[in-house]
Amino acid sequence: MHPFVEDEMKLRTLAMVLLGASLSWGAVSCASTQTVLPSREMPAGATFSGLWYSNFGDVKLTQKADGTTRGSFDYKVDGTIEGKVTGGVFVFEWIQPGDFQVGRRDVSGKGYFVISDDGLEFTGQWGYGENYTGGGEWKGTKATEIYR
Repeated sequence: MHPFVEDEMKLRTLAMVLLGASLSWGAVSCASTQTVLPSREMPAGATFSGLWYSNFGDVKLTQKADGTTRGSFDYKVDGTIEGKVTGGVFVFEWIQPGDFQVGRRDVSGKGYFVISDDGLEFTGQWGYGENYTGGGEWKGTKATEIYR
């Protein structure tokens, strides 16, 4: 066999090995980034409905009997938050609207809150796009004062 042909065959073999390795690495890395969402029971008498003081501004939520929950948060600009409560976990999508006049696009993502044993705090995570994590921790304390 001509040396040039032999070298070309070696290069093709090496390229196939590297391609196979990179594809298998990609599958592993994609699988490892999937978020396993927490679960817990809802404490007696607790609900996500109400006003929460959070590290991303006030969060106002309304939880319906079927678990559907909607609301808003006011971090820099008002955003919306919508999802479903299962047990003591609120899994949601969030959106902060853009502003054409200042050249800001909509920003969105997903996240989850886990309610505390006494129903007066939540801790959770948020992420961008399809990710439930990666953006940071989101925690809040329920407003308990009475407004007149």
